[in-house]
Amino acid sequence: MPKKDVNHINLLFLGRLVLYKCADIVIESIGKLAQAIKSKISLKIVGEGSERNNLENRVKELNLGEIVSFLGWVNQSETLDYYRKADIFYFPSVRKFGGAVVMEAMACGLPCIVANNGGIGEYVNEDTGFKIEPISREYLTQELTSKIQMLVEDARLRESMSAKAIEKAQKFAWENKAIKIFDIYEKMLGEKRVSAST
Repeated sequence: MPKKDVNHINLLFLGRLVLYKCADIVIESIGKLAQAIKSKISLKIVGEGSERNNLENRVKELNLGEIVSFLGWVNQSETLDYYRKADIFYFPSVRKFGGAVVMEAMACGLPCIVANNGGIGEYVNEDTGFKIEPISREYLTQELTSKIQMLVEDARLRESMSAKAIEKAQKFAWENKAIKIFDIYEKMLGEKRVSAST
């Protein structure tokens, strides 16, 4: 795999383009960045949905056509390539509780910026990325802008979060889940044997 350009940071949003996934917040956040930061980044939006036209129009209004590109729907098998080429993953969805895409991104070593909502908020911690309280759209936008800037400017932080994201994702691998479930059963059976003998 070709080496990433350390002077250019690739941002990724992957998901259906519907209101509650909040791809618009990612676009608005990028629009608020200083030009010096904008010149160092690009954002790939992978996905399709009813909001695509609105999102493309907003990109034009904010003059972000050089930074933001829409790639449409891709096969699940192709998403791995997009994760591998990215440096930071954004998923500020306010209604998605499982968020498998976040775990996939972490497994590929991406620091993640997410809304602290449902299971997604459980995956991401201060070592692996940032979770933002979904207080309001304005707050999410403001915080996302701040976190993007922080990660773009701090290569060490990105590297550290990348390593920790991989480490955390490994705990969710199926074989590790199976071991944990087995340990729980063993513990429960042991407690049952103790209580039965007393």
